[in-house]
Amino acid sequence: MEVSIVSPEEELWRGDADLVIGRSPDGEFGIMTGHIPFLAALVPGTVTVVSGSERQVFFVPGGFLEASGSGDDYHVIVLADDARDVSDLDAEEMKRLMDESQRSSIEDRDETTEAELQAAMARVDVAR
Repeated sequence: MEVSIVSPEEELWRGDADLVIGRSPDGEFGIMTGHIPFLAALVPGTVTVVSGSERQVFFVPGGFLEASGSGDDYHVIVLADDARDVSDLDAEEMKRLMDESQRSSIEDRDETTEAELQAAMARVDVAR
């Protein structure tokens, strides 16, 4: 199946894969060729693309995953707010971002600030 991982700025990765693993608010899921049409919101965490013995892991702070098609035309598209190869993550930078988010007082937190905090915490977990 063809897999694309894209952000508003760029296409981060495109290629063939046997399996894509992501996480939605309902839990972790896996997509293989021929899966029923599927659309899921992604929570901050990783999206793993497996092709044979190769495994690539990307951090996404949120977004959507869509899987559809039939036969040779089956595809998965990850539309992420941002996406970074886990090997590019720096634990110290992610910790700094999380600390900045946590400094916001609970009264001043809105949905955006809360989402940024969750994304920063997930980055730290992934970077470890």
